[in-house]
Formats: sequence, structure tokens, C-alpha cells
Amino acid sequence: MLAKIKHLLPLILVAAAAILFSFNDLVFKHLTKLSISWWDFLVFGVPVEIILIIFFAGYINNFNKKRWIEELIPNSYFFPLLRGGLAIIAIAFIFLSLKNLPLSTTTMLVQTTPIWMAMVVYFFKDEKPDKFVIISILLGFIGVVLIVKPSAGLFSLFLLAPLVVAIMNSIMNFIITKFSDDASPLSYALWLFISNGIIGLLIWIYVGIEIPNIQQLLWIFLGGFLGASAFIFLTYGLSIAKGNFARTGVMSYIQIPCAILLGAIFYGERPELTAYLGTILIFLAGIVVIYKAKINN
Repeated sequence: MLAKIKHLLPLILVAAAAILFSFNDLVFKHLTKLSISWWDFLVFGVPVEIILIIFFAGYINNFNKKRWIEELIPNSYFFPLLRGGLAIIAIAFIFLSLKNLPLSTTTMLVQTTPIWMAMVVYFFKDEKPDKFVIISILLGFIGVVLIVKPSAGLFSLFLLAPLVVAIMNSIMNFIITKFSDDASPLSYALWLFISNGIIGLLIWIYVGIEIPNIQQLLWIFLGGFLGASAFIFLTYGLSIAKGNFARTGVMSYIQIPCAILLGAIFYGERPELTAYLGTILIFLAGIVVIYKAKINN
């Protein structure tokens, strides 16, 4: 029983991260309406993320100073910092997308990430997509197409922004899985946020220093808390998913129905019937990978 739970744990963690990311995107969309730029978030939201990561690292190590430091210092800085650089591109494009597209449309296109993940991993000999992964990806892809179809009239260059985010996400996720020995999950998250904060600060100084008001800061802090929490779940899930990279990535499809629900509640977005059919297919994709996990065990 414990072995089965351990085998499913990466899927559960990635699914939890997807739900948290959907709420984080909701906050990001609200920040764009408050005239907050992505570099403003990096300057004022990243410190919240760094503090949360440092505290959590201390908590899981009983605040033992030596183990605490070992948890946060990577064995190699290259891939943690590379992932941080990719994350800056992703956050810039997610702000651009959320400012110009509905929340649900943005999330639907970002959730092509598992497809890109399968393409990335295809070039490595240690993991080839099997029939279950292929079925899951196809179900998810068809679901995404059905959901995006109602918004086809919105097509513009802005629709490329979430696709860029999806590609960046797939590469970042692969780095965590493939090079998990270079840094602990929390170390990957910490140095991503540190590099983001530094670059954001430089841009903020360059474009002109402007301090957000109290309301804007509170929303930025909330976004930082949700983002850091999601990264903790995602990073841990992927770091223990060795050999199951593509299969684990499919669980991020759960973010789509969450985005549809949040978009409907907070912004009055009303996807058509085909969108709900797409959501059903996405749920089926998740069921397939869970079934694969059980029979492998």
C-alpha cells in the first residue's frame, strides 16, 4: 500500500501545483488590471517567495543550521540558474497573455506543456513515451483543441505568448527531472526566485522606480505566496518522477478546469459546450496516467 502511494506521489504533487498555479494566474490577471508590470511583481513578490522557501527548508530540517544550508545550496549552480533565466521569460509572457486574453484561454494554451514535455524527452534514450503516455497526450491535446475552438475568433499574436510559456515550462520541468542531483527541489526553487528577483530589480530601476500602493502590494504578496507554494509542490513532484517525466507532466492538465471555473466566477467567462467536452477528455488523460502508475506497481 505504501509503495502504491509513493508511486502516485509525483502525480498528486503535480496536480496540487496545477491547482495552486490556477489561483496564482487569477491573481496575476488581477495585477495586470491594477497596472502592475511583471518586473514589479519580481521586485516585490519574489522576496515573499524567497522567505517562504527558506522557512520551509528550515521547517523540514527541524531548523538545523547545517542541514538547512545544505538543503538550499546546490551542488552545481548552472541548471538552477538556467531554470531561473527561463522562468523570467515565462513570467513576462504570462503577464502579456493574461493582460490580453481570457484567463481560461491562456491556461488552455499553457497546458500544451505536457505535449512539449513528451517532445523534449523523446530525444533522450532513457525514457520513451509508451502507449499510455501517448494516449494521455492525445486525449489532452484533443481536449485543448476543443476548449480553444470557441475562442478561435480571438486569434492574434497574443496567442503565441502562452505557447512560449508552455515551451519554457517543459524545458524547466525537464531540468528538474533530469538533473535532480545538481540541486534539491527547494534549492532549485530558491535560486530560480533569487535570479528572478535580481533581474527584475535591474529592469525596475532601468524603467523608473515606482512603489506600488498598499492594495497592489497585498495582491503582489498573495501572488508570491501562491507561486512559491505551487513551485514547492511542482519541484518535489518532478524531482521524484525519474523515468516518468512525460506521464507526470500530464497531471498539469488539471489546471484547465480550474481556470474555466475561476474565469467564470470572477470574470464572467462562459466557455461553450465543446469546452466542457474538452475538459472531460483532459480528466480522462489524468485517469489514464494514474491507471498506468498502478499497473506498473
